[in-house]
Amino acid sequence: MSREVTERDFRMPEFRDADPKDYEFRRDGKVVRKDRWERGVHSIRYAIGDDRNEFEIEDIVNAVRALVAAIAPPPEEEEEI
Repeated sequence: MSREVTERDFRMPEFRDADPKDYEFRRDGKVVRKDRWERGVHSIRYAIGDDRNEFEIEDIVNAVRALVAAIAPPPEEEEEI
């Protein structure tokens, strides 16, 4: 037996149970989370292995800078004439 189609079935999966208060329009008109920057910093923090309860954003920025500095730059390609 199948269920009846509801209005919820027409929503994009990422917005099905979302609260409109948590979203805003970006300049280009796309609907985005208001806290996307905060969530992004937390994602970067977890990716670099920082799981402390308290942290300073500058600590995360410095850790990313150190990781980038440790990566060898790609060899420069010679221009063909």
